[in-house]
Amino acid sequence: MKWVENSFFDHLDKFANSLGYDNFGIALSLSMVPWESTSDRDRFIMAITEDQVQGGSPSTFKPGTMQ
Repeated sequence: MKWVENSFFDHLDKFANSLGYDNFGIALSLSMVPWESTSDRDRFIMAITEDQVQGGSPSTFKPGTMQ
């Protein structure tokens, strides 16, 4: 099998590693989203995990504002 960027398995790998394997159900669901690009997906991951990384206030991410 050849690795394909922006595929289900690529998304699953990124979400599972970012959210942790304890959150497999969420990672699996988000992997099925038809992401326009890997950069859109990666910005989303950064937005929902930035509190864990920075230890700061809740994220300011709002759905539909991937800019």
